[in-house]
Amino acid sequence: MNSESPPMKQTIAALSVLLLAACGCSENPVLPEEQNLVLQAYLYADEPVTDITVMMSRPISSTDTSNELVSEANVTLYKNGVAYQLTASSSPGKYAYIGSDLQVQSGDQYTIQVAYDGITTSAETKVPPKPVGFSTNTPTITFTKETVSTPFGGTMERVTTSDSLIVSWSNPTGAAYYVVMESIDPNRQSIRSDTFPSFANMRFVTEPTTDDQYRAFEQDINYTGKHKITLYRVNQEYVDLYKSREQDSRSLNEPLTNVKDGLGIFTAFASDSLFIDVVLQ
Repeated sequence: MNSESPPMKQTIAALSVLLLAACGCSENPVLPEEQNLVLQAYLYADEPVTDITVMMSRPISSTDTSNELVSEANVTLYKNGVAYQLTASSSPGKYAYIGSDLQVQSGDQYTIQVAYDGITTSAETKVPPKPVGFSTNTPTITFTKETVSTPFGGTMERVTTSDSLIVSWSNPTGAAYYVVMESIDPNRQSIRSDTFPSFANMRFVTEPTTDDQYRAFEQDINYTGKHKITLYRVNQEYVDLYKSREQDSRSLNEPLTNVKDGLGIFTAFASDSLFIDVVLQ
């Protein structure tokens, strides 16, 4: 097993979609008329602090299509009461801790405080325990490609597998988890001829679940070679955000948030990873 998290950019891409939908960067959920600070802040056990984004919300009357990224905020992270000053990065709205004396570990209690243009907001989270008992039922998935006849006298390609991929973990308390599976082989080949190469086809992210296993579908796997499977344990604030990403237009509510005097999310993850091989014959 390997406890290394997926590349940060890939993880951010998957989670940002949820926040953008919930906090008004795409559609129009009900937002306060006044502007608010919006946090998109994620901590990962055993990873540096690099995934903190600060924005200003757009009021419901605004014609803007995206939130304003803020690069001049004062952002402070408190670990178990000890303050760590974050620094704005070269990417607009992004903040990170550039020192080497801060390690994110399971069980740590964190508070983030952001001050900008007379507005101060804060949020709290706790780094969850790392997954336990993470495993797969097989180290290899084998696909078979063949050409078969159609009822109209032509032929078609058929790709099948008799293998099933089940990832499982210990979850006696019904905690929330999600699974990320991604193709990481530089020599990957498409399993199906109609697979269009794209980032979306190289990985998939499951919904949060309180189960203790996930069974992958054949369609989840599009490439040969080595795949990395990462299991994330998540906090309730992440689950709440995920559930609120789709609002019924007949009963819109303000997006769920764990940010005091602001909007967005501040949460933490702990993960474990393993690898499988995909073969086409």
